[in-house]
Amino acid sequence: MKKRHVGIACVVIGGAILSWASAADLPGLLAVQQLALRVVEETRELMQVEVRARGPAGALQQCSKIALGLAKQHEEEGWRVRRVSVKYRNPADAPDEYEARVLDEFAALKAKGELQVDTEHADVVTEEGRRYLRYMKPIVLRSPVCLSCHGQPDEISPEVKAELQRLYPQDKATGYRVADLRGAVSVKIPLGAGE
Repeated sequence: MKKRHVGIACVVIGGAILSWASAADLPGLLAVQQLALRVVEETRELMQVEVRARGPAGALQQCSKIALGLAKQHEEEGWRVRRVSVKYRNPADAPDEYEARVLDEFAALKAKGELQVDTEHADVVTEEGRRYLRYMKPIVLRSPVCLSCHGQPDEISPEVKAELQRLYPQDKATGYRVADLRGAVSVKIPLGAGE
């Protein structure tokens, strides 16, 4: 098991949170872990259902709506939940500086063969005078179904290409293979003064 520290960050490899601060020292960590896992699992499951029912081109609109719906459930709590990627489909999914740095760390782990199913990253950070828990969980393409819309450009059907062009004219989210790092679920929650 490998351990890396980033500030008071946690990088989890092989199922254990390894950091200067314990999980108990990161308020809200369990809740954001569960939420991120739910976003990944529900998106994957619902997309497989949509692809079977409507085909890949018909399922494209649902992918965005599924993640957006899960995110909206937590906006009232002041949480920000989204999927991010350096090869984003929707410009709203472009990573901020923090997310880009963590995505680079995930990519480095992937390149070394050390990115695991249970890898995650969490920090308590101060931004604009306020403390937040920032959490990211990598999204790895696990199913060939994903390649219907995210695969190599010459392997994507003309119908899907046309729908991608219509919905996302600046799309960068193709060229993937199964087991590639697609991006991450990013969660940001405000912490109280004592947390």
